[in-house]
Amino acid sequence: MTLLDVLQMSAKESDKVEVKVVVESKDTSSKVILVALTLVLSGVLLVLVTGGGADGFLSPKKGDALGNCGDGIDNDGGGQADRDDPDCYSNPKAWEGYDSTRTEANRDNDPPGGQP
Repeated sequence: MTLLDVLQMSAKESDKVEVKVVVESKDTSSKVILVALTLVLSGVLLVLVTGGGADGFLSPKKGDALGNCGDGIDNDGGGQADRDDPDCYSNPKAWEGYDSTRTEANRDNDPPGGQP
């Protein structure tokens, strides 16, 4: 039976012929990529929210073995960096015990001109 036959069989004007076209994609790789991307972005968002923002995400946390006394930068903004910053010594009054894994944290103790 053809479409023309169906149309001719319809005696009433209120009768309608409906043609439904369904297009389905059998390619699931795009769905997998979308789900994986959603999971990765959700994970990054979760880390940013729970880690205190981008600074918490990118910088070491307290208690980590990584310090900033070996990077050549005045991290505490006190005027001295690394070997000239007392924060980088276990005994800062005698300038003994330099340790690059320590952290520059006290900007108020940096002597002008660095180590005496």
